[in-house]
Amino acid sequence: MTWVEKEIAVSGESVKSSIKVASDGIRVEIPFLVGVETGQTIKTDDSEYKITKITNIGDRDETLLLEVEDGKSVSRRASSKARK
Repeated sequence: MTWVEKEIAVSGESVKSSIKVASDGIRVEIPFLVGVETGQTIKTDDSEYKITKITNIGDRDETLLLEVEDGKSVSRRASSKARK
């Protein structure tokens, strides 16, 4: 897949980003921002994503590569009653 340019909200800021959705995950590239941490949520359009990993590309404090997962809750099997 290709990278798509989108405006996102992260760490209380609105920033331009590049988003790539592929079979091996979702990656978001943004300008370096202080305060971005794993576990935070980013928002774009009507979607929310949870940050699972952050890479400071080249350790130059210019660009961050975020690995994210879809914020949709995972449905779980209903718990069964304990047997007597």
